[in-house]
Amino acid sequence: METRESSDDKKKRLLTEHVYTSIKNSIITGEREPRSRLIEERLAEDMGTSRTPVREALQKLEKEGLIYTRSQHGFAVKGVSLEEVEEIFGLRSVLEAYAGFLATSRITQGELKTLEEIIRREDECLTHKDAEEFIWLDEEFHDVLHRAAKSSRLYALLHDLKDFMHRYRVIILRYHKRPGVAVEDHRKMVAAIKARNAKQVEKLIRKHMTRGEDLIKKKIRALT
Repeated sequence: METRESSDDKKKRLLTEHVYTSIKNSIITGEREPRSRLIEERLAEDMGTSRTPVREALQKLEKEGLIYTRSQHGFAVKGVSLEEVEEIFGLRSVLEAYAGFLATSRITQGELKTLEEIIRREDECLTHKDAEEFIWLDEEFHDVLHRAAKSSRLYALLHDLKDFMHRYRVIILRYHKRPGVAVEDHRKMVAAIKARNAKQVEKLIRKHMTRGEDLIKKKIRALT
C-alpha cells in the first residue's frame, strides 16, 4: 500500500532540492570556481537553513562528480579534466549526430521556425554582447534539435549530459573570442535539414562538437 508523504517530509524534500539546485547551478554556471571550498556551515547560513539539507545536497553532488571530498574536511568544486571532456564530447557527438540525422526527416515546420528564431536572437546577442543569454539560446537550439528527433530514449540520454554541456558552454564562451562561429554552425545545420540532407547534418554536428572539445582542451592545458 502506497504511503502518503507527510507535510513535514515534503517540506524537507523540497528544501533539500532547493539547496541542491542552488549549489549545482552555481557550479555549472561558473559562479563557483574549480577547487573553491564548499563549507556546510557557511552554505547553511547563506541559505538560511540547517546543515542537514546542505549535507544531503553535497553528497548528491559528489555522486554526480561535480564536487569532491577534500583530504582534510569538507568539499570543493571539481575542475574539468581532459578525460572527462573527451568522454562527454565523445558521447555527445555520437548521440547528437544521430539526433540530427533523425530530425532531418521528422522535424516539423514549427520546430524549424523555432530554430530560425533562435538563430536570429543569437545574432542579436552577438551585437549586444549578451553572453549569458547567448549561452541559454545555444542550449535551447540543441534542445529543440534533440526533441525534433522524436525519440524519447535518445532525448533522455542527451538530457543526462545537459549539465556537463552547460558548464562547457560557459568555458567555451569565456575562452573563445569568436562565438559567431557557433551561430554559423547552427545556420548551416538548419540549411542542411531544410535540404533533407541527413548525412550533411550529421557531419556538421560532429564538426561543431569537435571544435568545442578542442577549445575546452586548450583552456585546460593553458591552466595546467
